[in-house]
Amino acid sequence: MKKHFGLLFALFAIASSSAAASYSTEVTMAPQKEKNEYEISVAITELLTQDGKVTEKLLGQPRLRSPFGSPASMHIGPEPASEQFQKEDNITVDVTWPKAGETGVAICIVTIKRGDKLVSKSTMKLAIEGK
Repeated sequence: MKKHFGLLFALFAIASSSAAASYSTEVTMAPQKEKNEYEISVAITELLTQDGKVTEKLLGQPRLRSPFGSPASMHIGPEPASEQFQKEDNITVDVTWPKAGETGVAICIVTIKRGDKLVSKSTMKLAIEGK
């Protein structure tokens, strides 16, 4: 019987030519077998250039936990009814994970929008080995 413990740390810097903004997305995906759940930790920063130096502005650090086999989602930012919706970044994290003991792929999608306009989208995948 193989035991599988997966941990993924991915760093993506994505530049959007239309918005001239760059983002960094760090994702840690880890099964918590003793709790029969998974945990996803995400850090999203906007990379800014000021006086010739690149600095990072933290946009959010969502953390999700859910039972194996159950998808999870989280939204950070103003709601569509808000006046700030078109001006500020809206971040959505969507995660799927195979059922306990099943082989499959865990997927974490981080989407950044300003209003309805897509600014950045990152997809991280982690192969999961069943028992």
